[in-house]
Amino acid sequence: MKERIEQERAWFRSFQQLIFGIVGVLLTVVFPVISWTGHLFWGIVYIGLALVPVNVMYMRRSRMRQALNPPLAHRYRQQLWSDCFNTIAFFIALNGRELFESNEWYIVGIVVIGVAGWMTMRIEKRMKEEDVWRPTYEQLRG
Repeated sequence: MKERIEQERAWFRSFQQLIFGIVGVLLTVVFPVISWTGHLFWGIVYIGLALVPVNVMYMRRSRMRQALNPPLAHRYRQQLWSDCFNTIAFFIALNGRELFESNEWYIVGIVVIGVAGWMTMRIEKRMKEEDVWRPTYEQLRG
C-alpha cells in the first residue's frame, strides 16, 4: 500500500508540474502572441498540442494503477477513455469559433462536454465503490 501511495504522489507532483509549465507558457508566450496577432488561432493550436502530454500522463497513471491493482484494470481503461474524451470536449469548448465555424459543431461540442462529464462521474463512482485501496485516496488528500 505504501508503494501505491508513493507512486500516486509522484504522479500527482509530475502532473502539477506539467500543468504549471503549460499555464506558464500560455501566460508568457501564447497570450502575448494572441494579443499581437489579434486572433485566437495560435492559442487554440497551443492548447491542442498541450493536451497531448496531459493525455500521456493519464496513460502513465492508468498503467501504473493497473499494475498495482489488476482486478480494476477494466475501470482504469474506462477512466482513461473518459480522460481522453474530456480532452476532446475541452478542445471543442475552447476553439472560440476559430476552427469550427458552424453552429452544428457547437451543438456537438455541448453534447460531447455533457457526455464526457457524465462518463467521468459515473466511472469515478464505480471505481471508488470497487477499489480495495480506497483509504489511500483519503491519505493522498491529507
